[in-house]
Amino acid sequence: QAPFITPALPRRLAGARGRNVVMWLHLASLTAACRPPVSETRFARLAAAAISTGRPLRLTNRSVQLHAPFRLRSSQKLTIVGGDFHGDGHSLFQVEGSRQGLLDLRGVRLLHASSAERSERRESVAARKRPLHVASAGFKPPRRARGAAIFVRGKGQLALERCELSSETGFGLWLVQRARAAARDSHFHGGRRSSIVAFEQASLDLLGSRLSGAAPHAICARGETRLAVRRCTIDGSAVRAIYAYHSASLEVSDCSISGTRSAEAAAVEVEALRPTDCASLSLSGNAFADNAGGDLAVRGNVHRQGGAVVGAGAAAGDESGADPRRLST
Repeated sequence: QAPFITPALPRRLAGARGRNVVMWLHLASLTAACRPPVSETRFARLAAAAISTGRPLRLTNRSVQLHAPFRLRSSQKLTIVGGDFHGDGHSLFQVEGSRQGLLDLRGVRLLHASSAERSERRESVAARKRPLHVASAGFKPPRRARGAAIFVRGKGQLALERCELSSETGFGLWLVQRARAAARDSHFHGGRRSSIVAFEQASLDLLGSRLSGAAPHAICARGETRLAVRRCTIDGSAVRAIYAYHSASLEVSDCSISGTRSAEAAAVEVEALRPTDCASLSLSGNAFADNAGGDLAVRGNVHRQGGAVVGAGAAAGDESGADPRRLST
């Protein structure tokens, strides 16, 4: 039997058989696009089976609606390949437990939606606790009401590759306590809160990713956090691209940082102002451009290491390479 793929293939595709092949491919794509969403109960069962067998859960061309956070506990390991996740709970995924556990997402898209019910519930609880003299009209619900696309705490671990994250009113990624996260070739879309926040002793390794349109900051870190941001693009932040303070350790290398919109804040700002604070900053091979408040600000007890900032405001003789008129130490 003659092989199907030959130099005559284009001519055959023009005939009846070719039309059948094209029609089959078209119908297959429509079928994939029209497949019903995976229910929350069904997803929980599929995830439990994937955890128990150690096999990846493949959800390419499928969508999942989560009304409550999916929790990965203790030493559980779950790998998800493909799929769109939507939900308006506190978060879409919550990761906690030991260093043996891991949530590994590859090619996954996550949209964390706002929830009027959640905000009203939190506002009601907080209203009972606030002093009577606080005006109701100016009161804002506590930050926890806003949630995140992914929330990692304890010693939980997260790996992202080729993922997209966004949250309408919360954070894209929220790390607390001793959480660890590594993101590669991913895109964090801005919402009404910072795209990535890391608190206490959390750590983040960000490689080859983009953070766009964040408000107020693309990355915000405080406490004894450790952040490594390499070969990333950060653009269009409302206030700062990266804000690290207290005793944070920040490494930024080979990144493009541009388009911050606040004239009152530098694109990258590191502060260690309390008597016990001791932060560190390492810069290498970064390109800054069109940042309304300047490129770099360092205040307090911050240990700085090498590297020049390359940008329109760079000036010879200043160790940071940033515009000295906009550099505060």
